[in-house]
Amino acid sequence: MKVLWRKSAIQSLIELDRWRFTVDLPPIASLLRLSIESYFQNKDFTIHIPGRTVIIRKYPVDLRMFLISLGKSDPYKVFFRLTSNDIEIFLIRHPHQKPL
Repeated sequence: MKVLWRKSAIQSLIELDRWRFTVDLPPIASLLRLSIESYFQNKDFTIHIPGRTVIIRKYPVDLRMFLISLGKSDPYKVFFRLTSNDIEIFLIRHPHQKPL
């Protein structure tokens, strides 16, 4: 399956790096993007669909969320949707960012 990055996902990565800058942390968007893509490449969706179903206003109803952690950091929330041949990433959030 191919990972597609929606405009909202790219924007959320940019906002995440801005937020990290305000709390004196280095940017992490590019590493997070690579980690998310490699996570999905290793999954067999015929056996198990990762994440749990979530509902966020103004986003598709079939949205799912999983947590991914880089090193010792708190896990990042990744909101995505499975289509017939693709995985669409919609948002990436850190737990300490403002809630949705």
